[in-house]
Amino acid sequence: MALERYRHKRDFGITPEPRGRVAARQAKELAYVIQKHAASHLHYDFRLELGGVLLSWAVPKGPSLDPQDKRLAMHVEDHPLEYGGFEGVIPPKQYGAGTVMLWDRGTWIPEGDPVDGYRRGRLKFELDGEKLKGGWILVRTHSSRYNDGKQAWLLIKENDEYARRGVDARIVDEQPDSVASGRSLEKIAEDQQHVWRSDASVEANMRSGAVAAKSTKERAQKSGAQKSPVVSARRKQNAASETEIAGITLSNPDKLMFPETKYSKRDLAQYYEAVGDWIVPHLARRPLMLMRCPDGWKGECFYQKHANNSVHASVGRVQVPERNGTATYFAANSVSAVVGLLQWGVLEFHPWGSRAPRLDRPDRLIFDFDPDTGVDWRELVEAVQMLRALLDDLGLEGFLKTTGGKGLHVVVPIRPTLDWEVAKGFTRAIAESLVSTFPDRFTAVMSKSKRKGKIFVDYLRNGEGATAIAAYSLRARAKAPVSTPIAWSELDSDVRFDHFNLSTVLARLKAMKKDPWADFFSTRQSVTKAMFARVGL
Repeated sequence: MALERYRHKRDFGITPEPRGRVAARQAKELAYVIQKHAASHLHYDFRLELGGVLLSWAVPKGPSLDPQDKRLAMHVEDHPLEYGGFEGVIPPKQYGAGTVMLWDRGTWIPEGDPVDGYRRGRLKFELDGEKLKGGWILVRTHSSRYNDGKQAWLLIKENDEYARRGVDARIVDEQPDSVASGRSLEKIAEDQQHVWRSDASVEANMRSGAVAAKSTKERAQKSGAQKSPVVSARRKQNAASETEIAGITLSNPDKLMFPETKYSKRDLAQYYEAVGDWIVPHLARRPLMLMRCPDGWKGECFYQKHANNSVHASVGRVQVPERNGTATYFAANSVSAVVGLLQWGVLEFHPWGSRAPRLDRPDRLIFDFDPDTGVDWRELVEAVQMLRALLDDLGLEGFLKTTGGKGLHVVVPIRPTLDWEVAKGFTRAIAESLVSTFPDRFTAVMSKSKRKGKIFVDYLRNGEGATAIAAYSLRARAKAPVSTPIAWSELDSDVRFDHFNLSTVLARLKAMKKDPWADFFSTRQSVTKAMFARVGL
C-alpha cells in the first residue's frame, strides 16, 4: 500500500489534486469516502482508509442498497488520505480528467482483521456515512468475465435494516448531489476555478473561493471534528445560479428536462407553482406513485412509491397498510411539496383513488379509454360519449380529461362508501356493458392481442393500490404534455398527446373563463343499490 502509482500518473503542477503522503499512524476512526467522478465514463470511486492510505475501487454503476445487486468494483491505485476531501475539476489531458464530487463520506468499521481480509480478497465492514450505512462486503472475483486478474471485485450490500429493494435501492439517483457543498456535477464543473485543495492552507483555499471565510475559532473546531473535510461553501456566484420557487431551492435549475422544447427544471417548477391551486387538490392526502426522471424524460425514468428521507421537509407522508405491515408513501399536500418532489426528479404524479384517513374507500371512479394505434379520434370521442350517456342513465356525472397520451379519462367523483373490490366490480360491469353492446369496438381485456383495432376500457385503475395520472400533471414524453381537464364540448378537436402542454396549459388557465371541473369536488354522488341492479349486480 503506497502512493508511487498515484503520483506517477499525475502532474501536480497542473492538476489540483493533492500530492499527499502515507499517514504515519492509523487514526482511531477509519475514513470512508465515495467520489462521483465524471471522467471519460461516469463512475463512483469507493475508498476505505487502511495502512495510512485510501484503498480505492472504481464502481461503474455506483452502490446499490439492494443485496441482490452485485456491483462491479475495479481495484485501482491507492490514494492519499487528503484525497478524501477533494472536490473539483481535474484538467484536460491529465489522468482521470473530469469533474469529481464528494458524494458520500464517513467512517468504516471492519469485521475482523482488515489487512488479512484485504489480502485474502474479502472485506466485511459497517459503513457510517451520510448516505450509506450498515453492512457491506467487498469480495474479489476471479471470474473470467472481467479478464482483469485480481483487480475485479464486487461491492454488495448486506441484508440489514438499511437494505432496500428494486427502485427504492437506487441511492445514486435519489441523492445525486455533493455531501460537502450540495452542488451537482454540473455546478462543480461550472465553478471549476473554486477548487478545495487539501494540500493548501485554509487561507489559500479561502482566497481561491472554495472555502467561506470563518473565524479562527470556527476553523479550529471544524478541523478537529473531521479528519479529511471539504469545507466548500456556496459563494454568491453559486447562489445566483440557484433558484428558489415555492420555498424550494432548485439545484441545477437550467438542466434541460425536455431538451426538444428547451424546458428546464426551472420552467417545470414555475409551471407546477402556477398550477398549484389546480393540481394540489387532486394530490393532497393521497398515496402517490411517482415517476422520477432525474436527467429529464429522455434519461432513465422509473417509478417510486415508498417514501424515504431524501426529499424536502414540505413533502408529506401517508401510512398505507400492506400485507406484511405498514408502508410509508409520499403525499403532496402543498405547492412546496410538488416542487420539492420535482427537485428530486419527479415528472409525473399518479395518485390513488382514495385519500387518508379512509384509504380503504375510494372517492372517485376512473374509466381509462386506451385506443389501439389505428383507432380514429372520432371513434374515441364516440366511445367516451357512450359512457357519458350510460352514466347519465344511471344518475352519475363524469368529468373528462386528457391523459397526455393517446387516451382519455372519465372520472366519476363518489362518496367514499364502497370498498375497493365492490368499486372495481361496479366499474367492470359498466365496461363489460359497453363491450357486449359493441364487441367490435371495445375490449375490457388487457391482453394486447385482444386490443387490435379496438378501444381498451380499463376499469382496473379502480383496484386498491392502483393509480392514474393526476389532473395537471406533466407526462414524461416529448414536448411536455399535460393531463388536462376539459369540457365535454371540447371534443370537437383532437386534444390528445401534446395538444395541451406546459406552455399551452398555462395560457389556457390564464384565459379560462370557467373551469370545466369547477364542480368536481362539490359533486358528491352515491352509488346506490338501484345502480348496481341496473348493471346486473
